[in-house]
Amino acid sequence: MEEHIVDIEEEEGMTCEPPCIFRVHEGLRNVNKEAYTPTLVSIGPYHHGRPKLLAMEKHKERYLKLVLQRTNRTQDYYLDSMKKLEERARKYYADPIGGGLKKSDKFVKMMLYDACFIVEFLDLVPQSDRQSQQGQQLQDVCHDYDPIANTLWMSEHICCDLMRLENQLPFFVIFEFFSLVTGIKNPPTTSILKKLARNPFCCIIPKKSDFSRINFKDKSVSESKHFLDLLHNVYRPSSSREKSNECQNKNQRPCFKMPSVIELQDAGIKFEAIEKKDDKLKLNMFDIRFEHGHFKIPKFDVNDWTETFFRNIIAYEQHSSRYEPKYFTDYTYFMDLLINSKEDVKQLRRHDVLDNWLGDDEDVALMFNKLGQGRIIKRQFYYAKMCGEVNAHCKRWWNRRKASLKRDYFKNIWVTVATMAAAFLLLLTITQTVIALITIIISPPLPALI
Repeated sequence: MEEHIVDIEEEEGMTCEPPCIFRVHEGLRNVNKEAYTPTLVSIGPYHHGRPKLLAMEKHKERYLKLVLQRTNRTQDYYLDSMKKLEERARKYYADPIGGGLKKSDKFVKMMLYDACFIVEFLDLVPQSDRQSQQGQQLQDVCHDYDPIANTLWMSEHICCDLMRLENQLPFFVIFEFFSLVTGIKNPPTTSILKKLARNPFCCIIPKKSDFSRINFKDKSVSESKHFLDLLHNVYRPSSSREKSNECQNKNQRPCFKMPSVIELQDAGIKFEAIEKKDDKLKLNMFDIRFEHGHFKIPKFDVNDWTETFFRNIIAYEQHSSRYEPKYFTDYTYFMDLLINSKEDVKQLRRHDVLDNWLGDDEDVALMFNKLGQGRIIKRQFYYAKMCGEVNAHCKRWWNRRKASLKRDYFKNIWVTVATMAAAFLLLLTITQTVIALITIIISPPLPALI
């Protein structure tokens, strides 16, 4: 792991609202460049015009033509509306926007085409609204015979592209286009966010999630700036552990180290998967607990999209100064502590904590190990208190001895039976010896011979 640990005070004093769409810095990018690069569609200015993505531009044009047909509007009508958003939209991007997009007309056209593509791809406009617009009873060719929507692999790749940090369009631009198409001046943000979130999240989130339990009315969720920001806000954990960490002695150095799964098992620690939470709190991926020598970890999947998902959400946290703690960064760091080798992954699989869809356990171990390269761990580490409790448990003599006995003498039924039989014979021998000694002590002395 090549993490750096820095003090949180380093970023104090930043009061202005910073940009929220970034180019990934080289320390993260060099480990896996493909994770941050869209494969099918460019959204926003950073990857606009890339040769490999030009094929999807034709689909953007096709979607816009269908919208113009449905709404009986001209392209200039939408461009004029997008023009009013240009100055604000540019401020969302932290890095210089080069090429032809320096020109206002090119940038505005890019916003229009990308917003239209997202709205149509996610099918945000209800069919009833499509057919009632301008009194036309049109059959929407786009959604009956759309090669994108009807091709699973394309849909999944596009969903994944929508979650890449460098491939974002501000939500307010998408909402404005939605308002123009539907005529709704104040769009129902909650329902739109649900539709925006459901399709991409289902493709790449590491574990299955119940969207009916997501609080989309939460301010941080409803005011999300783009797809990746929405993802981060939706899956924020409860604040209980955060407050607990703050209550620790401030002079006490946070704990950043912990043994791996195999080493923890040698210390008698058991692992258990949890898939349901009590009624008080919803279960999410961050709700890892350590209680009475048991690790309870929400079950999660590792698949082809997992590394891309984690790398982009970590990159967003690393670039953004407004997120503390950095939950996804801390989660992957914690999992990296647990997983050092394929044997650690194997044990997590055996306890149903992890489903490995990559096939090779070593691939999973390498993935978590490499996620650490280039990231920075803050002293406000989300799992600091838990790491300290685990280390304290492992240092207790009795816990180590008990685990050693279980490992060496009670690992299977035959060894257990043999061990118990040997212990029983030893006990009988000791008892016999004690009885003999007692008999000698309490027996009257023999008369002396004259």
